[in-house]
Amino acid sequence: MESNRQRPRVLLLSQLVVYPADNGPRAKTLQVLRRLCARYDVTFCAFARDDQEARNADALRGICHRVETVPLRRTLPGEARFLIESLITGDSYVLHRDERPAMREMVRRLLDEEQIDVLHVDQLNMMRYVPRDWPGTVILDEHNAVWQVVDRLRQGTRDPLRRWMLGREVRLMRQIEGAACEWASLVLTVSEPDRAALAAVAGATSAPVALVPIAVDAAACALVRAKRRPEAARLLTIATLYWPPNSEGIAWWLREGFASLAARCPEVVYDIAGARPPRALRAEVARHPGARLHGYVADAAPYWMAATALVVPLLSGGGVRVKILEAMAMGVPVISTSVGCEGLAVRDGEHLLVADTPEAIAAAGARLIGDPALAQRLARRAYQLVCEHYDVPIALAALDAAYASVLASRGEEANACALPL
Repeated sequence: MESNRQRPRVLLLSQLVVYPADNGPRAKTLQVLRRLCARYDVTFCAFARDDQEARNADALRGICHRVETVPLRRTLPGEARFLIESLITGDSYVLHRDERPAMREMVRRLLDEEQIDVLHVDQLNMMRYVPRDWPGTVILDEHNAVWQVVDRLRQGTRDPLRRWMLGREVRLMRQIEGAACEWASLVLTVSEPDRAALAAVAGATSAPVALVPIAVDAAACALVRAKRRPEAARLLTIATLYWPPNSEGIAWWLREGFASLAARCPEVVYDIAGARPPRALRAEVARHPGARLHGYVADAAPYWMAATALVVPLLSGGGVRVKILEAMAMGVPVISTSVGCEGLAVRDGEHLLVADTPEAIAAAGARLIGDPALAQRLARRAYQLVCEHYDVPIALAALDAAYASVLASRGEEANACALPL
C-alpha cells in the first residue's frame, strides 16, 4: 500500500500474526488494525511462530503500509532455559520466554526508517520492545488485565508447585503491568472490570485509560446467520485449547456436568473445536461418547450453522470473549459462566443463559434443547445488542476518539516546543 505522508504513521506491534482471525486475540486485533489502516499509515510487526504464519502475514500487505515478522520458535530446552533465567533474574517467566533480540532490533529499525509517530503496543508482552529513550506516543492496548488472568489461574489450581509459580508470576506481573500503564501515553482496555483491575496496579500516576469495546463485523456474520439450521441437540465450544483457562474449563464441565446433560438428552452431541488440545482434555473427552474433539478447524461456519448453542465454561481469564460476540452476531444462543461473559453488557435470561456450575450448565443445555422458542428469543435479543453496542462502526468509534485525543495532545506539545523563548 502506498504511503500518504500527510497522515500520522503508526507502528502496531503484535504478539501474533492476526490473519486468519481464527481466535479471539487475532480477531480483536485485526479489527483494530483495519480501522487504523483506514486512517493512518500503519506498519504491522509481529512474531511468526512458523513459516506458515510468516506467509499468512502477506495477506495484510494489502491494507498496511508495511508488514514485517520476526521468527519465534519455542522448544522444550528453550522453555527450560527461560524458566531458569527468569528465576535467577527475578523476571516474569511468561514475559521472558518471548524475549528475542531480533524483535528489539526490528522495532528500532522500523521506528527510524518509518519515522513513526505512534507506537501501538498490542498486549503487555510487547511493551518490553519499546525503546525507553523513544520520545513518541505509546499506546498500550490491553486485551485483558494480565495479572488478573494469572491470579485466577493460581486460585483454581491445587498443585502446590504450580500454585507457587503462578503466585510468583502474579506478584511480578502486578509490578510490570502497573509500570507499563504508567509509562504509556494512553492505555486501551476492553471492559470496565479490566479498567478496574489495571487501576488496582497502576495507581494514580497511570496514563489515561480509554475503553474501546471488542468489535465484531455483524455484516460479515450475516451469511452464517441466514444459513443457520440448528440441529436439535448439538452444543459447541470453540476456543484456543492450548490456553489453560479454556482447556481447564471445558474439562471441568465435561468431568462434572456432561453426564447429567446426556442423561436428560441422550442424543446430545458436544463439538469441541480448537488448536492443540492438551493431553488431559483429550483424555477427558474420550470418556464421554457424545463429546467430539475436532482440533483446529480452518472453516468453523458449518459448526456455527449446526449448533443449538455455544457453551463457554470458563473459570478463569480476563478481557472479553470474542467468540460470545461472534455467536451472538451469527444468531447462536449462548450458555456461559459469569467469568466467561464478564465485561459484556449482557443480562441472564435476556441475551444468554448464565450458569456457574457444571450442573447449571447441563440444566441450561437441556433447557435450550427442549425449548427452541427460548433459544430463538435469546438469539434475537443478543443480535440486537451486538448491532447496538459491538458492531465495528459503533464499537471502534471509541478507538477513533482515543487516537484523536493523543494526536491532538502531541500536536499541542510540538507547537509548544516550537514557540520562541
